Amino acid sequence: MPRGWPWLLLLFLLADACRKADAPPTNVQEKPRELDAAARQRLREGADPRRWSNVDPAQPGSHRVDPRSGISFARIPAGEFTMGDEAQVEAKPAHTVRLRRDFLLATTELTIGQWRRYVAEFGGDPTVPVPPWTDDHPMPLSCVDAERFCATFGYRLPSEAEWERACTGGVERSAEPWATEAGMREHAWFHRNAEQRAHAVATRAPNAYGLHDMLGNLWEWCGENWRPFPYQGRTGVTEDPRGPNGGSDRVIRGGSWFSVPPATPRTRKSGGALERNRFFGCRPAIDLPE
Repeated sequence: MPRGWPWLLLLFLLADACRKADAPPTNVQEKPRELDAAARQRLREGADPRRWSNVDPAQPGSHRVDPRSGISFARIPAGEFTMGDEAQVEAKPAHTVRLRRDFLLATTELTIGQWRRYVAEFGGDPTVPVPPWTDDHPMPLSCVDAERFCATFGYRLPSEAEWERACTGGVERSAEPWATEAGMREHAWFHRNAEQRAHAVATRAPNAYGLHDMLGNLWEWCGENWRPFPYQGRTGVTEDPRGPNGGSDRVIRGGSWFSVPPATPRTRKSGGALERNRFFGCRPAIDLPE
């Protein structure tokens, strides 16, 4: 096998070609169909996450399952952490961020099975392409697809700060297990171990918050418009930072099964909001009631 930068360049070109080939026309978006009264009632009755079933009775409230979507959520604690990376131009400078409230984040990327349930029971767009993978594989979606899914259940996409906090698992940067190749192989599907394909979710080790595949498998949409240098000018402690919403390009985080080199918790990239391909997916978040 060829070695060195020409081979890496070839991998990048192939990934870009696959991404463009998989993307449908970006000006085609179906309107969601009307829900019947029974579906609307189910959505209302299951809207409060405090009423969802506990996955871990030993730690009440730490992991809950939404009975409407079947998605398992982990509670991500509020607190301070170092966001950004001095070694990555678009993630400079490293700075202190404080999240003031706990929130819930899906323990896995949205799966094909969960998407099929949404389409069958809650008016999801049946024209969104579903790859020929099993139901426990992650579902590739555009950002617009992901936002429509989230809006149906009262979810949202996480902010960049929330996503990065969740990805690190509250572990000190010097102790992050994915900093070594052995640790990355244990926690993520990426170009060295994925065999050129996505894999079923939760088949790699979780992080300290119980979240699987935060790195690798599919890139994950965040709920903010893309800006190349968003941290410039942040000093002291920044509370609950959130970039602008909307726009044609959105933030993606975490890398995919094809990422070369593999992503870190600080890696930032962008994707077109209407872009569908087999590299982009989502991980819903939801606020906890006051």
